[in-house]
Amino acid sequence: MAGKAISIEIGYSLTRVCEVDYKAKTHRVYRRFMIPTPEGVMNDGVLRVTPEYVEELRKAIASNKMKAKQVVFTITSGRINSREVMIPMVKDNRIADVVAANASEYFPVDLSQFELAHNILGVVGEKKGQQQYKLLVMAAPKALLANYYDLAKELKLELAAIDYAGNSVFQVAKDKVSKGTSLVVKIDERSTLVLAIQNSVLTFTRNLPYGVDEAFQTIIDSSRWTKTDTVVEAMDAMALNECTAFPEIVEALEPVVSNISRVVDYYVSHNADVQVEKIYITGVGADIKGMAEFMAREISYPIEVLRQVEGWKLEQSFRTQFYGGYVACVGAAAAPLGFKKDEKKKKKDAAASAAGKKGGVNLAPIAYTILGVGVAAGVVLVVLSVLRLMEAQRQNMELMAQNSALEEIIPIYNEYVATQSTYNLVQSMYSMTENRNEELVEFLEELETKLPSDVHVVSLNSTIDGVAISMTVSTKSEAAVAIEQLRTFESLIPTSVTVNSVVEEIDEETGASSVNFAVAAIYQDMDYVPEDEAAAEDAAADGTAE
Repeated sequence: MAGKAISIEIGYSLTRVCEVDYKAKTHRVYRRFMIPTPEGVMNDGVLRVTPEYVEELRKAIASNKMKAKQVVFTITSGRINSREVMIPMVKDNRIADVVAANASEYFPVDLSQFELAHNILGVVGEKKGQQQYKLLVMAAPKALLANYYDLAKELKLELAAIDYAGNSVFQVAKDKVSKGTSLVVKIDERSTLVLAIQNSVLTFTRNLPYGVDEAFQTIIDSSRWTKTDTVVEAMDAMALNECTAFPEIVEALEPVVSNISRVVDYYVSHNADVQVEKIYITGVGADIKGMAEFMAREISYPIEVLRQVEGWKLEQSFRTQFYGGYVACVGAAAAPLGFKKDEKKKKKDAAASAAGKKGGVNLAPIAYTILGVGVAAGVVLVVLSVLRLMEAQRQNMELMAQNSALEEIIPIYNEYVATQSTYNLVQSMYSMTENRNEELVEFLEELETKLPSDVHVVSLNSTIDGVAISMTVSTKSEAAVAIEQLRTFESLIPTSVTVNSVVEEIDEETGASSVNFAVAAIYQDMDYVPEDEAAAEDAAADGTAE
């Protein structure tokens, strides 16, 4: 299927619609519009089709002169489950079969109620014959997709595909991150997608149930700005005014930014060998004036609004408007995952029926000859079939007996899979809360043991990142000894131990001198292991330890 398509993303507050090239090398946006989504129509990706909404959407498509007959939907929903899996290297047209065969291991649910889709993340392994595909496999509830089928029918459009918004955004941003690793964050009204892209390959995706709708509502309720009665008007106000300077807006934006920060920390902690170069933001939240700077104060990475994207020329199509709100609509038409009912069987049946009607030549004599040969061959096949049937029945009885014996294991296995999933989730959440302040007592004991006896600690301030200590000693040489001792602490990065100030004072009454100085240092990562300990562990694992 080629040509143009109408691409639709239905959000909590806004419905975004574009007319674009479908599955083409060019990525032209011909027309676009945005209308309010009535309350109750959308809930976590689940669409409730109402006659009023259908009529409003149909009128908007017509008034904006969109003539395409195909429609693509892109969905953001916490109900779409995803798993990163490894499968053997097979032909591209067999990947879906392998995924379907192993789907019950990926998703311990009733898969008859789900549609599956996959995206190739990359190839693992260097030796030919030992390589594997790394896939992102997604399972979307059929009940969630059903209303999108209905909406396409009500709009009298042919459903081309249903895409996952994470894949839609990736299609736009992948060439922006052709080298290195960057994160792309799509901030919407009540949801946020965080993607990690490495060398144009999607390696990580997370969906957060936080967005900027509270900030929009705060603008609507505030008396600071006039003509802000709708979400669209609130968006325009926040795009033109530095709203992040106001406390009530900061309070409304803090939940989404803090949760983005947690996901960034989680990704970095689980990918220590990857250097994140930049964070790009898009979606309706990226159009808020000062949003990038506001996030940069909370997240210690360069943050930039995703604007120019090579090969897309979106700024030309959106000359009077920032395209961030439409980014998923545009990307959905490029290479959708394809949550869609399978129409192949119907087409094959129709083709077979049409072929049977063709002809006109009298083939009866040939047919009778073939019939005679067929009858003779049929007798032989019947005998063979009976023998095979008897053998198959015997094997079936044996397998049924085995199945009965193993049936009681199924609930145990399902419980194990669910428990393992919960355990992994809790472990991931716990790892995000760990920091060096949990070892503060041990750190103080180490100070007492290693520092010279006449060192007096005036103050100590510890954060999750590092520590700052003010001390007093008798001489500068003792100060130097104290600093060198701090550089031996396993919990501190030696090169980060720096002296901020050294002041020598003399008591006017006693004539005694003292040296006051402040030291700052950064904590080692929680999973840091000293080289000597790591070597000892490796030796023990290899059986070479003495």
